[in-house]
Amino acid sequence: MTHTETNAPAAAAYYDDANVADFYRLCWGGSDIHIGRYDSGDETVADASAAMTRHLLDCARVGPGDRVLDIACGYGGTLRQLAERGCRPFGIDISAVCVEEARKLNRAAGLDDRVTVEIGDFHGIDSKTGAWDAVICQESLIHSTDRPRVFAEVFRVLRPGGVFAFSDILTSEGADIAMVDAAFARLRARGGATPRDYRRMAVATGFELTHTEERPEDIATHYAKLAALLARRPDGLDPDAAGRIAESISRWQSALSGGHITWACFIARKPE
Repeated sequence: MTHTETNAPAAAAYYDDANVADFYRLCWGGSDIHIGRYDSGDETVADASAAMTRHLLDCARVGPGDRVLDIACGYGGTLRQLAERGCRPFGIDISAVCVEEARKLNRAAGLDDRVTVEIGDFHGIDSKTGAWDAVICQESLIHSTDRPRVFAEVFRVLRPGGVFAFSDILTSEGADIAMVDAAFARLRARGGATPRDYRRMAVATGFELTHTEERPEDIATHYAKLAALLARRPDGLDPDAAGRIAESISRWQSALSGGHITWACFIARKPE
C-alpha cells in the first residue's frame, strides 16, 4: 500500500489548511486537538481537552524516565504533559503546520530541549524495533485507511511490556453510516470502524487489552461548546470558513444525537 492509499496526504492537507489551524487555535484552545473530558460540563474546551490527556496518561501509567512516542502529536499538548511528568517524549505528525506549532509552543513553555517533534507518518514509523516504553495516539487513527498497519508499526516499536494508549472517534454499532460520513467529511475521513473493530485489531496484532472505555457523552458536550463558540464568530476566524465549519458541526451534532458516533479509549500492552 502506498503513502497515498493510506489517506496520509488528505490528513496532512486538512491540518495544514490555515482556516483549520485558526479554528483549532481560536475555538479548540490551541494546544490539544481531541475531544475533552467533561466531568461537570462547565469546563472550557481547552481545559477539558487537557483533562482528557491526563486521564489517558494516568490509564497508561507513564511516569518519570519513560520513553514515550506520540504518533500524531498535533500541537504537542500531550508531549508537554509528558515532559511535565518526567517522561522522555518524542512526537511525530503528518502535518507540517502541526509540527511547527508544536515546536513553537514547546519553546514558549521552555521545553524545546526536552521535547522533540518531527514530521512523520504512523504507517511507517522511523524508529528502531523495541525502542519505546509507551506509544500514544489520540483521535488520529480515524484518518487511516489501513489501521492494522498502524497497529503493527506500534507493536514493532514498543519494547516487550510496553503500552499503547490510544483513543478515537468511532462509529457506533448499527449506526447510519451516511450520517457518520457526513460528519467525518470535514476531516476528510470515512466512518465504519467501531470500538469492537479496534479491540479486534489490537488483539489480532498481538496486544493484550487492559482497559477500554466509551464516553460518547463527552463528544456531545464538546461539539455543543464548539457550536456555541462558532455562533459568536470569534475574531480572527475567516467568516466563510466559520460558516462552513459551523455547518459541519451541525452534522456532527445530528449524528451524535442519534447515537451514531461514539468515543473510546484503549490501553493495550505488548506481552513480555
